[in-house]
Amino acid sequence: MQDTGFTIDTPEGIAMYRLLTMRSALKLEIKTGMRMRGNGWFNAAKQLTGKKTRKACLEALNKIIEEGR
Repeated sequence: MQDTGFTIDTPEGIAMYRLLTMRSALKLEIKTGMRMRGNGWFNAAKQLTGKKTRKACLEALNKIIEEGR
């Protein structure tokens, strides 16, 4: 079996990966009610989007991700 991994090595790719990870963390928090340790992703999302709730941050992140594709 061959391992077919990948490498993200461009600034744009790294930024997109961070946004996708942030979106996944917020989706998990909204869906389950569980909180990621330390609210780091939520605080980062608030700072990036200027929104105050998890749902509003998620919607804004979805728009940012769609525009970046």
